[in-house]
Amino acid sequence: MSNLENKLKKIINTFNNINKEDGYRDIKKLSEKYKKNIKVLNVLSQISQKMGDIDMTINSLKKILLIENNNIDLLTKIYKLFLTKSSLDEALENINLILKIEKNNYEATRDKAYIHFLKKEFSEATKCIENISKLKDDDYFGYNIKGLISLKNNKLDIAKNYFENAIKINKQYVDSYNNLGVCLLELEKLNEAYEVFLDGYNIDTKNIKTLINLGNVLSLQDKILEAIKIYNQALNLDSNNQEILSNIAICYCREGRLEEAKIYYERAIEINPHDYKLQYAYCTLQLKLNKFSNSWNLFDSRLLVEKNKIKLTSFELVKNKLFDNLKIGSKENLLILREQGIGEEILFSSVYQDIIERFENIKIEADKRLVSVFNRSFEKDIFVEDGYYSKSSKISEFESVVYAGSMVKFFRKRKADFKNKKFILARKDLIDKYKKILSSYNEKLKVGISWKSIVNIYGSLKSLSIRDFEPLFTDDRVIINLQYGNIEEDKQYISTQKKYLKTFDDLDLFNDIESCMGLLKNLDLFITVSNSTAHFAGALGIPTILICPKKSSTYYYWNTDDGSSIWYKNIKVLGIEISVSKTIERINKIVKGNNKFDFSNN
Repeated sequence: MSNLENKLKKIINTFNNINKEDGYRDIKKLSEKYKKNIKVLNVLSQISQKMGDIDMTINSLKKILLIENNNIDLLTKIYKLFLTKSSLDEALENINLILKIEKNNYEATRDKAYIHFLKKEFSEATKCIENISKLKDDDYFGYNIKGLISLKNNKLDIAKNYFENAIKINKQYVDSYNNLGVCLLELEKLNEAYEVFLDGYNIDTKNIKTLINLGNVLSLQDKILEAIKIYNQALNLDSNNQEILSNIAICYCREGRLEEAKIYYERAIEINPHDYKLQYAYCTLQLKLNKFSNSWNLFDSRLLVEKNKIKLTSFELVKNKLFDNLKIGSKENLLILREQGIGEEILFSSVYQDIIERFENIKIEADKRLVSVFNRSFEKDIFVEDGYYSKSSKISEFESVVYAGSMVKFFRKRKADFKNKKFILARKDLIDKYKKILSSYNEKLKVGISWKSIVNIYGSLKSLSIRDFEPLFTDDRVIINLQYGNIEEDKQYISTQKKYLKTFDDLDLFNDIESCMGLLKNLDLFITVSNSTAHFAGALGIPTILICPKKSSTYYYWNTDDGSSIWYKNIKVLGIEISVSKTIERINKIVKGNNKFDFSNN
């Protein structure tokens, strides 16, 4: 045995059996002398990796690679080490070297897809994974990657199948359970997601991602205190994890517990000042508590929450002009943009009259379905279709560009400033049209109902079933459909129960807003969940009972605690507490014997 081999054997023995630091020091010293010796560099790479010195490991492997050109095993080790450091570009560079040598290398192609996925280059990730004609039967990691790419492309059922296959191959790989659970959340299968996350937790009780996912699904199920308990379990493992701190703060926001929310909010924001989802949740809690001076300062964070920003079609075109809006001169050329959903667009239009009175040179973009509504209601020909200015060179005409919600801070600084009972007007000819049609029911109470939210994320979480509304169908009422979307199954069910739902099959309730408003104006009462029609009813001044989940920071405009909305004086808000059936029972008691409803003193 040579002298060098003896030295290496002694170093390995020192490292394994005597003192790791001494062994590491000795191999580094030896490598300075034998800079191009493959055996020395190999031992250095192994020991440095065990010591957690990834940079030293990579450098030693690179030195070997200079001697052993085109060694695929070495390149594979190097790119995987770069992946552990999240050095994605360096990892990709080494994978591409492998694919130059062996263009059909399965593992490199698969991991290239994964790196593009991590870099959010989803089309490139898709191309790479499609280059593998068939995944190896035992490659659970490959199934996970295919599932992740399908999930990002919103192919949820396909993604679900991939994750399920990954679990069949390796029942101990926790990431598969987390990915499958997230997929089920997107499919709004909360109970199934919880069970999957629980399976992952039973494999590894200290997996932080699994604990966070368990907390998330409990939070969505309104099991807020249970969610906080799980998040705290994760926090004990990582006390400065910003995501956990943020989620706990959001939970306390949903509970309406400002002091606790503030503690975790400040800890989380200190770590990540750009957590816009948390800022928005904290802001909406304060709005709900009528603390307007504090909340409006954070309200623009709603525009930067990723899922919201994607829906704001003009955001990238106007973002450089958006946030310098604390002072706007009354004579400035001002462009106001619509918000992401038609419901919030109606909500914020409650300040349009104030805006018109204060600013001289304004244009307001609106959903094309609302242009005629607004021009009529505010008696100003200043409303144009969404994108008319913001998506053209005409935007240069404006000194200030602001989303509608960002204008509210100028006019709603205290509770007393919310004084609107109604602020949009329906067309008289359409009111008269539906009045004539419904005249045969004049002896009955005209009650409109809407039970689903369709276009919002997690819409089914705030939706009910037509079956829930069944007790409202009594002989002294005509129940009128205001539910947009496909309701054929609902109509069939009501018919089988020998109940009568008055529908207007020629009326497109989602797109023909003018006619929908004309119909709403003929109701004695509207009973609904939180959807865009609820906002129209509120803005028209229609007496409305709104049913919504008891706890949600999202609905800062519905106050389930006192049963009111300061944005719409004519809406009575009922939170679902014991059960939906008990809530409907309560509504029946309110409606019984009344033919005039005034909720303005809630």
